[in-house]
Amino acid sequence: MKNLAQRIAFLVSSRQTLEKWVGAYDADTLVKWLNAELGDSRRLETWVDGSRVEARGPVLHVVSGNTPHAAFQSVFRAMLVGCRSWVKVPSAGLPEFEDWAGGIDGLEVRRELPEEWRAPEVAVVYGGAETMAFFRGWLSSETRIIPHGPKLSAAFVFAEREGLAADLAADILRYGQRGCLSVRAVYFQGDAESFCEKLAAAMESYDSFPVADLSEAGGVRNARELTRFRIANGADASLRDSHGSVNWTVVRDGEATLLTPGPGCGFVTVMPMPEEISEATLGAEIRFLSTAVVEPITEAARLDGIAPPRICGAGKAQDPGIFWHPDGEMPLAGLVRWRDLG
Repeated sequence: MKNLAQRIAFLVSSRQTLEKWVGAYDADTLVKWLNAELGDSRRLETWVDGSRVEARGPVLHVVSGNTPHAAFQSVFRAMLVGCRSWVKVPSAGLPEFEDWAGGIDGLEVRRELPEEWRAPEVAVVYGGAETMAFFRGWLSSETRIIPHGPKLSAAFVFAEREGLAADLAADILRYGQRGCLSVRAVYFQGDAESFCEKLAAAMESYDSFPVADLSEAGGVRNARELTRFRIANGADASLRDSHGSVNWTVVRDGEATLLTPGPGCGFVTVMPMPEEISEATLGAEIRFLSTAVVEPITEAARLDGIAPPRICGAGKAQDPGIFWHPDGEMPLAGLVRWRDLG
C-alpha cells in the first residue's frame, strides 16, 4: 500500500472490523480528515503551495489492554498517512486486534518488547505513570514520544430529559467502564435521589457486563463498604448496587464535589452540581478529564472554566467519531514531518 489511494481503499475495505473501534467513515471522510490536519491530502504525495509532508517512521505503538480502542485507533491513523508501524500489545494479547493486523504489510505486532524496537522515530504510548516513565527511559533520546496517559470522563446534568438515565448507563457501562471515555461521576442539578433511582434501574437493565478480576471486584466491595460505613454514621449519601455481583454501583454523595476515578466496574458517584465549575471545586483530577457529557448540550459554555477537550450529549461519550482530537491533540499531524520550498 505505497500510495494514498491504496491505503484508503484498504481501510474502506476493513470498515466492518474497524468502525466499531474508530467510528464511521468512508473514502471521502478520510480525505476530509487529512485535509483538516494537513491542509491538503495531496501533500502526502506531491508539493502543494510550496509544502509537502512525509510519514514518520517507524512508529512504535504501545497500547493498553483495557479495551482494543487504542490499538485500532493508533494504527489506523498511522496506516492512513503511510507510516510503518510496530505495535506492542499487552502480554495477554488483544485477540480482536491481532486477528485483524496479522499479515498486513508494514505492520508488526509483538506481545514482548524486542531490543531492536528501542529507536523508532515516534512512539505513541498509552498507559499509566509507570508505563510512561519506563518508555521515557527505555527509548532512544531521539525518539519523539506522543503520550496518552490515564484519563477519565464525567457527566454534568443541568436538567433531566426522557431517556437520560438509559443514555448515561451506556456511557458508564459500555466496555466495562475500562476506557478513558467511561463516565465515572455525575454532577447533578436537581433531585439527585430520585435520579439515582432511575439510573440504578437503567444500569440493572443494561445488557452486557464484563467479568471483573479479583482486584477489580475487591476494589468495588471496599468502596461499597466504605459508603455503607459513612451512611451508618449519618453521611448525606445513599447506595444502590447489583445484588450478588459487582456489575454496577450508584452512590449518591451529597457532601462531595471532588472528581475521583473510583474503582471501576460500573461504579459511579452522583454529586451535587457546584455553583462554580472549576478546579477549585472539582479538584486536581479534573486536569485528566477526557470527555464531559453535558445535558442539555446548550449548557456547554458553563464548563468553560475547566475547558474539557471534548463535550458531548448523554449516550455519545463512547463514540467520539473519527475527527476526535484525543487529549486535545491533532493525531495525524504528529505522525508526519513537513517539508517546505522557498
